[in-house]
Amino acid sequence: MIRKYKNNPIIKPDDIKNENYELEVFGVFNPGATKYKDKIILLLRVALKPREENGWIKVLIADKESDYKLKILKWKKRKSLRVESNDIRFIDINDQRYLSSLSVFYLAWSNDGLNFSFSEKPVFQPADDYEVFGIEDPRITKINDNYFITYTAVSENGFCAALASTKDFISFDRIGIIFPPENKDVALFPKKINKKYYALHRPTNSFIGKPSIWISESENLIHWGNHRILLTPLRKKWERMKIGAGPEPILTEQGWLVLYHSCGDNEVYSMNAILLDRNLPDKIIGRTDQPLLVPEFKYEKAGVVQNVVFSNGWISFGNKILIYYGAADKYIALAEASIYSLISLIKRY
Repeated sequence: MIRKYKNNPIIKPDDIKNENYELEVFGVFNPGATKYKDKIILLLRVALKPREENGWIKVLIADKESDYKLKILKWKKRKSLRVESNDIRFIDINDQRYLSSLSVFYLAWSNDGLNFSFSEKPVFQPADDYEVFGIEDPRITKINDNYFITYTAVSENGFCAALASTKDFISFDRIGIIFPPENKDVALFPKKINKKYYALHRPTNSFIGKPSIWISESENLIHWGNHRILLTPLRKKWERMKIGAGPEPILTEQGWLVLYHSCGDNEVYSMNAILLDRNLPDKIIGRTDQPLLVPEFKYEKAGVVQNVVFSNGWISFGNKILIYYGAADKYIALAEASIYSLISLIKRY
């Protein structure tokens, strides 16, 4: 039902221009997607890391003391330096945790959805204390004449959900933190429902329970309340660990179509879907009982993080949907489906 593009991945790290010879593009993945002036726009998450140097340990941060310009911190390797790293995504140095890479957003645009041009430098990058360790996983939702961007802001104080807006993808207005740590995977509904805005989001459970999808409402997109849980992980091998929202919901004749990601056994990521009532978005009509998208090919299985397919950007053209997804936290790939085929796979409650 979902067809992966035969020439995947469509965007690779080598496609991104980086003028700083001290840094390398570690990965380009998890793009937000929208239509703008007859073009397909992708906001790319581009992960940067310092190039390796014998005898040194390096990390990249946005430096508070220099107006959040990117800065490489480095330590000479020695016995007194306490270093731990049991995960490729982070490193602990003298009891302080840093990310192994820092993400910024580049812009990509296309007439056909397959062949993209890229900005020569980031269009959106860290700019405050909540983003010292980077910005991640943008989702784009057009509401009236504004394009709202939700993203994960990361610092030494954890990860939280932030909001920005733009009208032209040239200048951006930062609105601020809308969900405090630890929260991510925020997907805005593209229109008011019963005179209120709605958002899906994913708080992190560290003591009891499994990370699940919540739904909240707002009158102004800034102050959110009436928080309640929407969906919890199935006790199935493909999602027993955690779930989180994907791109913005799409309104269909049957209700709101929602794509979400799951993490299951062996930390394998897949994509799944639910259908929500068009007037009561906290009411689930049905749910897929098998994954829609799973890691199958080398570009999805081997990269920065193995066995990951993760989407936070899709575009609909009538019945057709283009799904842009991150593969192995290194590449961007494309899949195509029809709304009817996706809805047909949802089992009604």
